[in-house]
Amino acid sequence: MVGISGQTTATDADAESFRKSLDPLTHMDRYEATVMLNSSEYSLGVTAYPEYPTAIYENETHWVYLEGRIYDDGGAERDHDGENEITREKGHDGADSGDKYGLLSLAETVFEHGDNERVEDWVTETDGEFLLVAYEKDSGRLALLNDALGRLPVYYAQDGETFVFSRELRYLVSEFGDSFDQMGIAQCLLLGHSLGERTLLEGVNRMRPASLLVFDPDHGLTTETTVQTFAFDENEHADRSAERNASELVSLFERACRQRSSSKGTDVISLSGGLDSRSVLAGYQIEEQSPVAATMESSEYVPQSDVEIARVIAAEFDVEWQTYQVSHPVGRDLETLIKTKNGQVGLLTSFILGFFRQIREEYGSSLSYITGDGGDMVLPDLTPARSLTMDELVDQVIQQYGIFPVEDVAEITGLSESAIRESIRSRFEEYPETDPNALYVHFRIYERAVNFLFEGEDRNRFFFWSTTPFYSLPFFTYAMHCPSEQKVQYNLYRTFLTDLSPEAARIRHPNYRAPVASSRHAMVAMIDDLLSRYPRVMESIKPVIKSVNDLDTEASLQPDTIECIRSQVNQCGAVSDVFSSEDVHQFLDSHADYGRVSIYRIFALTSFIDDISSNQPVLNTYRNNTFV
Repeated sequence: MVGISGQTTATDADAESFRKSLDPLTHMDRYEATVMLNSSEYSLGVTAYPEYPTAIYENETHWVYLEGRIYDDGGAERDHDGENEITREKGHDGADSGDKYGLLSLAETVFEHGDNERVEDWVTETDGEFLLVAYEKDSGRLALLNDALGRLPVYYAQDGETFVFSRELRYLVSEFGDSFDQMGIAQCLLLGHSLGERTLLEGVNRMRPASLLVFDPDHGLTTETTVQTFAFDENEHADRSAERNASELVSLFERACRQRSSSKGTDVISLSGGLDSRSVLAGYQIEEQSPVAATMESSEYVPQSDVEIARVIAAEFDVEWQTYQVSHPVGRDLETLIKTKNGQVGLLTSFILGFFRQIREEYGSSLSYITGDGGDMVLPDLTPARSLTMDELVDQVIQQYGIFPVEDVAEITGLSESAIRESIRSRFEEYPETDPNALYVHFRIYERAVNFLFEGEDRNRFFFWSTTPFYSLPFFTYAMHCPSEQKVQYNLYRTFLTDLSPEAARIRHPNYRAPVASSRHAMVAMIDDLLSRYPRVMESIKPVIKSVNDLDTEASLQPDTIECIRSQVNQCGAVSDVFSSEDVHQFLDSHADYGRVSIYRIFALTSFIDDISSNQPVLNTYRNNTFV
């Protein structure tokens, strides 16, 4: 993946040997591996294309690296949009030349004063998707600080005096080996992602949102402080009407769209027929930005009705709009996802890489890719349909998000079903809320969004910068304090979109085949809400719903997929160590009973294990094969 990697400097290392360690992360021809810092304590470097946003600020006492973007009304990316800007401060406060966010002063606070309250204030007041890395020259201490939602995945590990971190999980294999975390594997097989700090590698942690990591080389000690955590059991805006809350959200959303507009590249809005992307397009139009819209078109993966509604939306807003044909991925596409996202993004999404290549060719890597990601998390009601006990919450998670039956996961991984369930329950027990409904909301944000959906968004940044106004910190914070009673059955979303753009609200919503502002939409939303109370019933009628709404685009599985997984199990000893070969083969024998999602979930994990454990991974021999 693009971004920074770093490690404590070995006694016999030099800048060139460290730079070579970054070579496996240069996944495209346009990627460059650049050493950003090479001191007696650390070597830090970036693998990225030239337009990827990074900046360095430095004075006599501190060195600070900023990756990503911090947004303000002027468009913060204008200060370091892919220029790899290096600002060498000569003073101590960073006030004179370009350090507009006071990052050098913040670094001084982190190291010298330990003022976590000021750090918390800075994080909670700073809207952006970023990672900060600060180095104190005198003491040799290193600090990492990320944004309040942890929008850029970061991984780290420590073993004695060795500290390694990276935006790509693969990088830590070189220092910590390919010892796999069996529970992390089981959770990923079951849910599509591991939970909390856990990753697929033993001893390697995922940096949590709003975290401050400080490594002290003198003591070989890493301290981690969570400077801010959202708790979802307080609805601060419950005393306000839905109309007022919607109005406030519209204002915050418009501001978020304005802040995310780019001055150095084209804003490309990923436009589908859904509510989220049309909201983004409306927000950009209201703010008088000049985006273009791009829509995937595919008989295999995209319902034609979705494309037609996108066409209507684009015409309504008189925006430049193009469709881009995508088809089935080939082995090279699967290999790209494995090497960049390391088994944490489903291989079924490989087809989207063709779409990304086309719009990058059209608009260049300096484009900003604007999505509606997060709209389905912040505006709908995330609480369970009924009040649940802790055990029932665990069951709800497994039932709603389980890709495999938990008993099958236990057999394939060799762990007990009770241990897997307990790993989920223990995560609930670590959350700050006590109300079961709020615990479930916390799970959906801090596990499903942070550990799963954000990985998918980060896949986009392999090609160009990707963002969404729905995760703007002020908008997210306000929306998550609106009561669930207002959000249920699309009620708040309906009011929000109608206030934002009556034109967008009048265009048909493909999921319900009716405009969101219509009585038909409200009725179908009510039925949908009732069905959600009975997940098993919903699962049984889902194929009918998909067929009626022109959403049934699932193709049949090709033999190459099964053959490739079998070869990975048979040829890679590490795959056999992690999974029960006999049970995997039995699963493959009966794959028709499971479906493509389950098959491709285990395929992602066997491919990742094989890729980092073998000199000649099996998937390499399938690079030109079409996967369906």
